[in-house]
Amino acid sequence: MAPKRIVRSVSAWLVAALLSACGTPSGLDLDVLPPVDSLQQATVLIEHAKGHGTGIIVGPRQVLTAYHVVQGGPLNVTFFNGPAVGGEVRWYDESLDLALVEVAVPSGYPTPEVACEGLRVGQHLVAVGHPMQKRWVMVGGELPTLTVVGGPGLVPMGFPIGLGTSGGPVFDDDGRVAGIALAILAERHSASAVYDAYKETGIGLMLPATAFCDALAPR
Repeated sequence: MAPKRIVRSVSAWLVAALLSACGTPSGLDLDVLPPVDSLQQATVLIEHAKGHGTGIIVGPRQVLTAYHVVQGGPLNVTFFNGPAVGGEVRWYDESLDLALVEVAVPSGYPTPEVACEGLRVGQHLVAVGHPMQKRWVMVGGELPTLTVVGGPGLVPMGFPIGLGTSGGPVFDDDGRVAGIALAILAERHSASAVYDAYKETGIGLMLPATAFCDALAPR
């Protein structure tokens, strides 16, 4: 989908929030992961006239995604084994770049737990998303730091992601949602560099689940 060009300078780095993230299926520790199918089945594809993104099932009729993913008009939500159904935004927080989409989730699809107790350095994480024309791609690695590198509270995942997975889940090894992928880290060559001079690193940035657990509480 068209990148949302929110750029925040951070020292020699900046946040290019032009996600729709993903990557190659590397860094996956299959010995400790829950069944791969369960992670993929909990993840959805969200499409509209201008592009696509990713979302995660969080309730019987709810999918959580990035707010910038759902600004392109009527939404079509596709589940891992089908079907594709329409969805409508019922809640959003522009400051967090999050939105809840109301959609008829077919029976049998898992609703993963959200890890509200926080992250820890060195823990293994896995992101699921839809990079470009690929679907339900998994990529993983170890969380290198808890240092915030962009607002609101984004932290680097330590492994590459790519366009197509904005709003996608980042799972811990227990299959819980540890965060949502929202941006890509980019490097600038000088303090005065304009956007086009930034070099995308591919490293994904996520919003930890602690930032949105309250928003998912029953209303």
